[in-house]
Amino acid sequence: MEHFSAIRSLCRIGLENGDGRFRQQVERLRDRLKKAGDARDAQTLTDLLNAVESEGDLVPSSVEVSRSLVTGDELTANVHPPTDRETSVPLAEIVLRPGEGRPDPIYDETLSLALAGLATEWQRTDALRAMGVEPSYSSLFYGPPGTGKTLTAFMLAARLDLPVVNARIDGLVSSFLGTTARNIANLFDFANRYRCVLILDEFDALAKMRDDPHELGELKRVVNTLLQNLDARAGRGLTIAITNHDGLLDPAVWRRFQNHIRIGMPDAQTRLTMLRSFLASLDLGDDVLKILCYVAGARSGADLRTFADSLKRSLALSGEEPSPAAVAAATRGLLPRMGVDSKEMEPARLLVSDESGFIGSVLHADLGIRQDTLAQMFECSQSKISRASSDWESRERDARAEVSDGQ
Repeated sequence: MEHFSAIRSLCRIGLENGDGRFRQQVERLRDRLKKAGDARDAQTLTDLLNAVESEGDLVPSSVEVSRSLVTGDELTANVHPPTDRETSVPLAEIVLRPGEGRPDPIYDETLSLALAGLATEWQRTDALRAMGVEPSYSSLFYGPPGTGKTLTAFMLAARLDLPVVNARIDGLVSSFLGTTARNIANLFDFANRYRCVLILDEFDALAKMRDDPHELGELKRVVNTLLQNLDARAGRGLTIAITNHDGLLDPAVWRRFQNHIRIGMPDAQTRLTMLRSFLASLDLGDDVLKILCYVAGARSGADLRTFADSLKRSLALSGEEPSPAAVAAATRGLLPRMGVDSKEMEPARLLVSDESGFIGSVLHADLGIRQDTLAQMFECSQSKISRASSDWESRERDARAEVSDGQ
């Protein structure tokens, strides 16, 4: 369709406003494109509809959590957190507006459903109690670094319109005998006094296995105190613990949490959605975004944001418009700073050192990329693109033959 890039931009702007009638019209346009045989543009609109829906899944709402779920006084700016008695370091940070200044998280469909279900439990306690069950009060978020666990905890609190008491590990952990256990007790006493969500980030620092031979007896005292306070808080307030190292946690700790939610590395479709959001200001075509996603590889959401920000900085400093060729040049320039040595970063290595090989690998990666997009990105002829495709096929045949001979 002529001028489709402009139409796509208008559709995205309209969808972000959340108007159901506008969304219905975009869906009608997608269906008509599909019926007319324009499968590529129809798929672009489908991806856009899914992306905007995903981005809106955990946007903070003004729905008030049931007052019977979380009891206590209201936290205000005049309330100060408890401190370590010896060092005067705060044991927690109070965040009255946890959604402010934080981006909306983006998840795959399975994780979105899990988190939406969790929030619904906390917002519809009356319906649960009518069935004779209580909502869950505690959740453990675990998974690799940079996947949005802390952001998720803050956005859930924002959705419930509750402030956050965010534990500070540097304040809680002390070198003085018995002080860490006392600090944990003081933190929970404080959180139990107010309507809030208690977030325990870097949870493994407090909840390590008690049979760890490298730890002293103090660890057992700390974990026992933690378990007692988690039990005492059950039914009084919401608690979210976060760890990158779930394998270090004491087995007894897991039983204290009603929800165990793994927030893992995003899949390919979610990574594409993330880059589409992070690079929305550049208004790149969908083919270019798919190529960037292929180059970036299996990165966490935090790493993808760093990648996107680095790309925008490179383009800004070059003074060029974000054309396909400018994006390819900027990407090639920033990749050596991001590490391209691992096997997972093979596409990035090819882009840096073997342009023809990279073009061939893209065409054979089943990404649905048009050859004319690659020709624009690398400012070359269609014949060069075709040769690169043929050369890649030859490489693959030779590699298979080598493996066969070796066996």
